[in-house]
Amino acid sequence: MSRELVELPGIDQPSKASAASSAPTPARTRIFRSWPYLWQRLSWRSKSMAFVLLLVALVYALIAVFLYTSVRADLTSQVQNELARLTENIARDAANPILLKDGGKLAQLAHPGNPLVRSVEIVDRSGVVVASTQLSQLGEPARLPPRSVSQADLFRAAIAAGSYDLGTVWLQGNRQKINALVDERLNRTTSRLLILGAITALLGLLGAYLVSLAITRPVLRLLHDIEGMEQRLGLEDRRDPQAPDRHGDELHRLERAFRMTEVRLHEHLQELQRLHQRQQDMQCMATIGEMSSQVAHEIRNALSSLRGAARYLVRYGGQDAGKGNLVPEDFLSIIEEEVQRLYDMTQGFLDFGRSYRPEYVDTALCALLQRCVERHRPDFEGHGVEVELDCPGDLHAIVDPSLIAQALSNLLLNAIDAVPQPGGRIALRARPETPGMVCIAVRDNGPGVPADKRSAIFKPYVTTKTKGSGLGLAMVAKIMMVHEGRVELKDADQGAEFVLHIPDRLSSDAV
Repeated sequence: MSRELVELPGIDQPSKASAASSAPTPARTRIFRSWPYLWQRLSWRSKSMAFVLLLVALVYALIAVFLYTSVRADLTSQVQNELARLTENIARDAANPILLKDGGKLAQLAHPGNPLVRSVEIVDRSGVVVASTQLSQLGEPARLPPRSVSQADLFRAAIAAGSYDLGTVWLQGNRQKINALVDERLNRTTSRLLILGAITALLGLLGAYLVSLAITRPVLRLLHDIEGMEQRLGLEDRRDPQAPDRHGDELHRLERAFRMTEVRLHEHLQELQRLHQRQQDMQCMATIGEMSSQVAHEIRNALSSLRGAARYLVRYGGQDAGKGNLVPEDFLSIIEEEVQRLYDMTQGFLDFGRSYRPEYVDTALCALLQRCVERHRPDFEGHGVEVELDCPGDLHAIVDPSLIAQALSNLLLNAIDAVPQPGGRIALRARPETPGMVCIAVRDNGPGVPADKRSAIFKPYVTTKTKGSGLGLAMVAKIMMVHEGRVELKDADQGAEFVLHIPDRLSSDAV
């Protein structure tokens, strides 16, 4: 049945494109497409050896090309020079036989027995062939060599006796034999070159192995530590689809490990920031709760005193009901004191809650400390307290003088309330600390701060005095935060020592 009968009209035949697309992919194409993936999965040591093998193969290919161009040309030239000398020797030996017309000797010269010679013709001066490797040419006029014969294979030498020209010797080389001889010599050289290339490849592989081992050993150690850390932290269960594949050489795996670690560290930092913000919010709420409780307690105490005094005045009016020596003026004084205490407490709360807008200037700290001491001189003398001031005159810092003076005033007033009266001593010292920092210390000889309150002494409404707002040290800590410094309660053998750590230069964010 013919093809025309098989392909009936009206029946769709599958197109060539669809057939080609449905055909299986050739193995060579699959290998070519998977080559980058296979190369990526090789270790760095294997890649180093592959690079060395490629380098040796490239060098060997260059040497082989050099041999088959330069060396082959040199060998061919040597063979041609030998044939040219052979032609000249035949011409020199043919002079006497031509003169003597010795055909036998000429025939011997025309058959040199050299496999590299295809033919030899000896022509006399009249152009007649007198000897030849081809007997049919004897006695015939000499003919020009055919064009198919290469000029490189044709040699000519004149036969002369002194200055007399006797004839010419024509010699044609055997190109096949010449090429065979050249190839034989090249094969010997190539064999030796192969042996040398194999030795070079082995030495190169050994050197590449040792060098790659020295290079990859610390990389593998670091990679092992990072992958172990990922397993300990459970990072392997949270793979990033954009991260490099785990398989590959050491540098590829190290890149993946670092990228994974960077991503996870970024996630952990964000989580820590959220936890820190939550902890700050909870701490702020706890502080607000403590402050509210303390404020409510103080207000309740004051209101209780006010309610008692008001009830007494309402019940007895201006009469003394025999309840002691109290008169209405005493109850009015109690009311006035409690109202004043409530006013001071609310004012302190407002002062603590307001935001500071410091004005930083270059301040001589010794002069600032002297002004603070003179301001509180009546308080010192009224309570019999001795004050010692120790400060170098050239000590400067960029601070807000009014805020630093307020912090020192709070510390000095606390020290006056804590020291024995009389006999109290307060030491006020300032000195440079670490580079870029200065410290101001206020030390007294009082009872010190109880151990159970040292950790919370700078919180609002925490006090060791029977009468106090508990905001003085909290305001000191707030002023230090504004100056990018801190306040510290140091351990002392006797009394308490509060130290202000202040940077003498502010950062750009503070300014």
